[in-house]
Amino acid sequence: MPDVNKHILHNIGRVLRNRREELSYSQRDVANMTGLTVNSISTFEKGKSISLSNFLLICRALQIQPQLVFKDPIDLTPLYHLPPDSQKRIETTKKLDNLIRNTDFFNTPKRVSEVLEQLDSDRRDSNKFSVYLTGYCKEGELEYVKEGNIKRYKKKT
Repeated sequence: MPDVNKHILHNIGRVLRNRREELSYSQRDVANMTGLTVNSISTFEKGKSISLSNFLLICRALQIQPQLVFKDPIDLTPLYHLPPDSQKRIETTKKLDNLIRNTDFFNTPKRVSEVLEQLDSDRRDSNKFSVYLTGYCKEGELEYVKEGNIKRYKKKT
């Protein structure tokens, strides 16, 4: 577990322990209500990692809403950067989303090559764009007309 989460887990364990004590429950009481072991309850209260499912079991037993456990803001800055290929895919998806949802470009049927040209993308990415556009068809935003081996994509009407 990255060190960055130790402090957060410690605080979560403290909040749940305080709530348990407020209700005058022992760790055994919580274990009986959750099906977890006393050792699991103790370990989590000490700030050790726990599954989300077990966390929710404990919240139920203590009658505490999970968002109350997270009342303090958490720095959610990622520890690592996205690789360049992921960044490129996200940028491409945003451009394509915008083209589909915010322009009239697809009011008339378009070939993949026309989409590539419109977005100033490399022609070598045509297979990727075919997959992307097919995804929009599955989501119901686009439909295609097939003319021989050629697909033309347009906004679904």
